[in-house]
Amino acid sequence: MLALCIVINNIQPVFSGVAIGAGWQVSVAYVNIACYYIFGIPLGLFFGFFLDFGVLGIWSGMLSGTVLQTLVLFYMVYRTHWNNEASLAEERISKWGGLKDLKMSDNGENHQAN
Repeated sequence: MLALCIVINNIQPVFSGVAIGAGWQVSVAYVNIACYYIFGIPLGLFFGFFLDFGVLGIWSGMLSGTVLQTLVLFYMVYRTHWNNEASLAEERISKWGGLKDLKMSDNGENHQAN
């Protein structure tokens, strides 16, 4: 159980960070609330107290919430068209006046535009 918890708790923050970095803070917050407070905690209480599994049941419920959150965030990241996201970010940077003097060359190096 501990090994599974460690593995899942190393994967979930990556997807959460990618989603937050993509600007989906509100969506990540809703996913977090739904997975932990609506799914994980009630399931843990049910396993721990009603099915009398004790701490293992509570832990299983919370881990189930983490697994669900990981799967939902994976789906969100997987279905995203990242080229469109990059274009949107580039438009925002141009709109706000950032990086006017920098151009990317074909080999990936930054050079000052003349």
